[in-house]
Amino acid sequence: MSEFSSETSIGTVRVRILNLENGLIILISDKERFRLGLSAVAIPPGQGSTEPTSTGLFSTGLDNALVRTVAERVASWTNRTCMIVIGLTQMNREIMLEIVFLLRNHFVT
Repeated sequence: MSEFSSETSIGTVRVRILNLENGLIILISDKERFRLGLSAVAIPPGQGSTEPTSTGLFSTGLDNALVRTVAERVASWTNRTCMIVIGLTQMNREIMLEIVFLLRNHFVT
């Protein structure tokens, strides 16, 4: 398990990464404690697919697309199944891009 925090436009965001034998669980929160929130699971590309496949949990509409995008990017970078749980008080495209950027810095660099 690893944990880090980063300053964003909405304040400090905490990230906890659980490294499982068959994938990753990533919890993201803007509070002291982690909580359930927008969620998605993504599997990396494979067997004829050039893009990751994902599904949203506890989310609909734009929120679903945003959290799935984060999960798909992580699955692509790590080539592992990834579950993301985002417990933020607000979520929009700009915040999603900030989260993708900080996760990319963690996994790719």
